[in-house]
Amino acid sequence: MGLSFICRDEADNYSFIRIPKILMTSSVFAKLSIPSKILYGMMIDKMGASIKNKWLDEDGRVYIVYPISEIQTDMNLSKRKTLDCLSELENIGLIEKRKRGCGLPSIIYVKNFATGNSL
Repeated sequence: MGLSFICRDEADNYSFIRIPKILMTSSVFAKLSIPSKILYGMMIDKMGASIKNKWLDEDGRVYIVYPISEIQTDMNLSKRKTLDCLSELENIGLIEKRKRGCGLPSIIYVKNFATGNSL
């Protein structure tokens, strides 16, 4: 397979998801699946857009809106696996979901693992 080199004009086409190293190295997160860890990185990435869009609740906390169908598409996962990943993240305390009703996707608070408040 002959892959081409990345040229100057194409360099901006690549964006990366950052996954906090502690998710990979800490025993606290050892049972968290790799897809769940990647999803957490995807959610952290979405926080930037939320801040720009001023998506804040009444207490000034930033939240994201990341519909299940969009997660499925972004990560190429089945609906079942997507729901499993969301459950894992919620059960360990890395995210908190708030249902909105009326068919709207849930609001998701991405918690700060570094403060210890989420654990």
